[in-house]
Amino acid sequence: MNKERFETNIYANQENRFFDFKTIWSYRDLIVLWIKKEFTANYKQTILGPAWSIIQPIISTLVYTIVFGGIARLSPDGIPMFLFFMAGQIMWAFFSTSFFRVSTTYLDHIYIISKVYFPRAILSIVAILTKFITFIIHFALFMIFYIVIYGTDFIKHIQPSIFMLPILIIHLALLALAVGLILASLTSKYRDLYYLENYIVTLWMYLSPVVYDISLVPEKFYSLYMLNPVAPVISIVRNMFFNEAMIDFKYYHISIVITILLLIIGVKLFKKVEKTFIDTI
Repeated sequence: MNKERFETNIYANQENRFFDFKTIWSYRDLIVLWIKKEFTANYKQTILGPAWSIIQPIISTLVYTIVFGGIARLSPDGIPMFLFFMAGQIMWAFFSTSFFRVSTTYLDHIYIISKVYFPRAILSIVAILTKFITFIIHFALFMIFYIVIYGTDFIKHIQPSIFMLPILIIHLALLALAVGLILASLTSKYRDLYYLENYIVTLWMYLSPVVYDISLVPEKFYSLYMLNPVAPVISIVRNMFFNEAMIDFKYYHISIVITILLLIIGVKLFKKVEKTFIDTI
């Protein structure tokens, strides 16, 4: 009786690509299982479990509304404060948690990397997709509040630019991947950055229109401010739902260019560090 034989050969001289989509696709079952494991691990040994994915954005938005809206008065007139801050918060949370997870996932899984072969890009993909699931929950929650607050006329407030939303989400995901890979590469040699990442996230948030309206940025610093690739994205999202003044799209195009450059740098830097990753960590 003939037995069918399966054989996989792994060669050290394979083409040096980070995203080998054919190989990654063959590991799709591993990706799905890993996403389930990552998502459930976030809420392991908690009383409320996955309910925290709903509670967290509400608490954060309430804090922003009270501190930055009620006390500091940084929200624009004519827009419900809660919705204004929630729109910025869920976009920022998706970006910041994604790049933070990408930057730490290789250190967290070094015990697996050192023993088992699999495309290293899988760890980054799992990190981004796990945070994307959380983003979907947050966005659904935002839409519920949006419909409740605006009532049956909510559709009149949504702008045609809403069709750009999937593009903006992909944009933020790629930017998070780029920054995450750069930080992961540097952290493997300079562990100090691991302890600085929380400060980097906080500083970047205040340099982005998350807790204030972009109209508050002084005109003389506006062009420099918009070089922050996150700023045009959040501004366009707020325009979608609140009919704020649309930004000059040249800044969004610049954001795309910066994202592509950072992604190229991140992938090349990671591929260079990957060769000695196990030894340095």
